[in-house]
Amino acid sequence: MNHSILDGTPTETFADPGHARIPGRALVRTCMSRPAVAVTPDTDFATMVAAITATRRGALPVVSPDGTVTGVVAASDLLAAYTEPHPTELFARDLMTAPAVTVAEDRTVAEAAATVHRESIHHLPVVDGENRLTGMVSTHDLLDALRRDDEGMRNEALTLALTPGTGVVPSSLHIRCERGRLTVTGRTRTRSDAAALCLQLARIEGIAGLTDRLHWDLDDIEGKADR
Repeated sequence: MNHSILDGTPTETFADPGHARIPGRALVRTCMSRPAVAVTPDTDFATMVAAITATRRGALPVVSPDGTVTGVVAASDLLAAYTEPHPTELFARDLMTAPAVTVAEDRTVAEAAATVHRESIHHLPVVDGENRLTGMVSTHDLLDALRRDDEGMRNEALTLALTPGTGVVPSSLHIRCERGRLTVTGRTRTRSDAAALCLQLARIEGIAGLTDRLHWDLDDIEGKADR
C-alpha cells in the first residue's frame, strides 16, 4: 500500500478561483423567516416591547405604509430607553437606526454572513428588489444554512466516492467538510483510481479546498508523474 496521491503526504488543492463558488451559495430566501413582524414609525414603545418579546428576535424592522424598510429598532435600543428618562412617549421613529442595513432575498448566504460580520449585527431584514420587507434572517439562520451547505457537499462527495467503479474500499472511507473544505481519507485499489477520485471531488460545486489523505494498493502509474 502506498501513500497520498501527491508526493507521499496529505495534500491540499484549492478550486480554481475563476470558476469555484464560495460556500454558502444558497440564497437568503431559502433560510429567512417569514412573515416578518414589523412596526411603523408611529408604533409606540409598549407595542414594540410586546412585538420583540413575542417574536424572540433581537430586532424589529420599521416599515413605511408601502412596506419599504426605513429603519430597525433593536432590543438593545428598547433596553437603553428603560434606563434613560424621557419626558414624552417614545415611538419607533425615535429609537430606530436609519437607514437600515438590509439584505436582498436573492443574495447568497455567504454574502449575508459577510454583512452581519461587517456591520456587527445579529439580525437582517430581507427585502425584495423594491426594498420592501419579505422576511428576517438571523445569525443562527445563516449558521444553520452554512452547516447544511457543508453537509450537502459531504454527501455529494460520499456518493461520488462510493459509486461502483471508483476503486474505493468503502470501509476505509472517511469524508468531512468544514467551511467548504473537504478532507478525504481512505484507500483505493490503484493510484489512478485515487487520482480520478480527487479530480471528481475537486469539481463539486461550492468546494473551497480539498485535502487528500488517500492511499492505494497498486501503483499503476509509477514513473509517469514526478513524485
